[in-house]
Formats: sequence, structure tokens, C-alpha cells
Amino acid sequence: MLLRLLLPLGCVYFVIGQDLSPPLPPQASAVQIVNPPTALFSARATSADQLDPCQYMLQNLTSIEMLQTHEVATLEQCLYYYLAGETAKRMRRFGIPHPIAAVPPNYESKQPVSIRFNQLTLQHFELNEYMKDIAIHGYLEMNWVDDRLIWSDDTWKTKKLQIQSLNHIWFPLFIAQSFDTHLKNGDAFEMRKVETSNEGNVSAILAFSLRTFCDDSDFVNFPDDVYKCCFTLEPQANQEIIQFQTSGLPIFTDPKYFRDYGWKVSGTVPQSINDPAQVAQLGFCLNLQRASSAVRIEMTVPLMIVSLLFLLSPFLGQIKLQIYVKLVVLSLEFVTLLLYSNRIAQFLGGASATPRLLRFLEFAITANGISIAASILVFALSRVRRELPPWGKLTTLTNLVNKALCFLQTPEFDETISMDKGETGGRNYQQDWNAAFSALHAVLMAFISVIFIFGYLILL
Repeated sequence: MLLRLLLPLGCVYFVIGQDLSPPLPPQASAVQIVNPPTALFSARATSADQLDPCQYMLQNLTSIEMLQTHEVATLEQCLYYYLAGETAKRMRRFGIPHPIAAVPPNYESKQPVSIRFNQLTLQHFELNEYMKDIAIHGYLEMNWVDDRLIWSDDTWKTKKLQIQSLNHIWFPLFIAQSFDTHLKNGDAFEMRKVETSNEGNVSAILAFSLRTFCDDSDFVNFPDDVYKCCFTLEPQANQEIIQFQTSGLPIFTDPKYFRDYGWKVSGTVPQSINDPAQVAQLGFCLNLQRASSAVRIEMTVPLMIVSLLFLLSPFLGQIKLQIYVKLVVLSLEFVTLLLYSNRIAQFLGGASATPRLLRFLEFAITANGISIAASILVFALSRVRRELPPWGKLTTLTNLVNKALCFLQTPEFDETISMDKGETGGRNYQQDWNAAFSALHAVLMAFISVIFIFGYLILL
């Protein structure tokens, strides 16, 4: 009875202890990975023949064009592990883990690493006219040489290697404007599309977002003022061995994403500074000027109207009418000044200069006030009766002026003269005095008008 109970348990034990897996074929049992990938960075596997899967691919590889997408990715991964292993073997004495990415090129020779900037492309910008600051977004094409990324084209059948992770290789880090708090200032960098060739030439695209304050010393020319905004890049690490080079190309704008928002954007050619006593720097500037004429028309048309009315007022004849018209023009100038001050107030936050438009309004109001005062004074003097004639030189000069400036004569003097003659019936010297005052008024108006025209041409 006991034997019957133990017999099934013994069968189960026999089945469990037995290996039921099918036997491996001879070829499958021969394929094995000698070293795991982690052994590459400890310099224990530093040749392609020790990477059995990669060696198998290289032995059967004739052309990279015949590979599938996943096979190309596998080949690039094998190539990178091979280069990382070779670098670890060569720099084993330094004791640096993952040296292909941890230290810059020429770490042993201490030779400068030259970073070349090829093209700077601007994609977007945000300008705050009140604070006089700007934020730009774009990308910068750059390249450098890394001798640790050199391989044989005949062995690996490829001339390019796509770097899938930035942790795989060394790349330069940048900061902007030499600020320790550059991240708080809104600056950001991102390395994209890193690619290397079999000769060690590494190319990448540096996407950036930079912010700076603009110089608006040209604010006197508002609305044609120019905002000059300058930026400076410098390396954040390994500053002592990094040098910058530029291609001499100007700043470009991306036609797909760039919008000018009514501004004319022009940039300087990026320049590099490689002073041994200073950190390498890359500097460039942007100049922004309003391209839309709407603001210019809005600001200049009212000035043209009030200026024209002021210049035409002396041709109206009677001094009273001239005074009334000038008072209307003066009120229009005051209203225009208030409107302009309200219109420009939002741009006065960081500017100490006064725009020429406001300067001209100040000049126009002053000139109009002097003209009104002169007309009122001459009109008051002409109403005083005089019994003595003017001296001879004044009469001669009056005749010359009235003939030369006949278009500025005041007919109200003639009417006053005829009424005085009818009342007295004798010789009235008031006519000569009125002619002198008419000539004086014409000279004053002509002089003020000439000064006003010169001021208009200079200030606007």
C-alpha cells in the first residue's frame, strides 16, 4: 500500500529533475557573446572580433544600402561601441570612465579645440518696446573635429554615424552674455542632429533661445528709430582649450517660420574673439527698424497740416483774421502734442532721448506763439493816432518793403486810412504810419515763416 503511494511521487520527481528542453543544434551552441556591452568601457573588449554579433554583421556586409532601417541602427551602435572601446583602451591610464564623452578632444595633447560656427538662422523674435528687451529663437550650425571618432570606411562600409544620444560623445556647452544666472534670464540651448564622419568631423545644430536688452539711443528718430540688440556666447566648460571660428556668413532668417511683425530686421556678421587672456566669445547683433509706414503716416500727417495752416495764415490779409487762424492752429498743436505724448508714452520706459516729432511740436508752438504776439503788438500799435509824420528813411524803407512783400499787405489799414481822411479832410500822417506798420508786420511774418521752414526741414 505504501509503495503504491510513493510511486507517483517518484515519477513526478523524475520528470521535474529531467531537462525536457530540446538539444541545441551545433551552430547555435557555438554562438555566444564574449563580453557584455558594459565591458567595453572598462577596456576589456576593444576590437571588433570580440563583438560576435557585430563581427557576424561585418563579415556578411557588402553595402550599407542593402540594409534595412533597424540593421543600419544596429551597425551604427556597433560602430560606436567599437570607437568607445578603442578610446577607453587608449586613455586607460587616466582612469576616466567613459572618456569618449567625459573629456574633450585633445585631452592628452592639451591642444585647442576649434568650434566653427557656419550659419546662424533666426526663426522668431519677441520685442518689448517698453522694457527695450528682446527674445530670439533660432538655430546655429556648427562643427568641430574629434579624433576619437575616426574609423575605417573599408571595414564598416559607412562614412557617417548618427549620434542617437548626446551622452555618447563630448559636445561643447554654452552660456550667453556671461551671466551666471543665464537660465533665469531665459537663455536655453539644445543640441540636435549630431552626426560625425569617418574622418572625425562632427556636425551639429545648436537650437537656442536668447534674451537681452537693446540699445535704443536712436529714439530721437521715432518712429524710424533702430533697436540694436547684441548677444554674446561663450563656453561654459573647458574654456581654456576651446576656440571659436566663424564662416563670415551674415544672419539668415527662416522663410518657413520667421515673421517680421512690421519690423525690418538686419543682422551683423557673427564675429569670434579668441584672446588668450579672455574666454572665447561669439558676438552678433540684430538691428530692428519699423518697416510699416502706418505709424509714420499717423505721426507726420497732423504735423504737415498744422504747419501748412501756420504758413498760409499771413496771406489772409487782415491782422485780426490772421490772429484768429493762428489761435486755431495753436489749439490744434496742443491737441496734437497731447495725442503724441499718449501715443509715445508706452515707448518711453527705457529711453532718455526726446523724439524729433515732439521737438518739432515744441518748436512749432513756440514759433506760433511768437507770431501771435507779434501780430497783436503790430495791430495795437496801428490803432494809436499820431500827428507827426515818420522820418524820411522809414518812409523810403517802408515803400521798398511794401513793394517787395505786396502779397503780405493788410487791407484793413487802407480802410482805416480812408475813414480818417473823410473825417478830417486834411493831411493825415496816420496813413504813413499804417504803411510802416504794415511793412513791419510783413517783415516779421516773413522772418518767422523762414525760420519755421528751416526748423521743419531740420527736425523732421
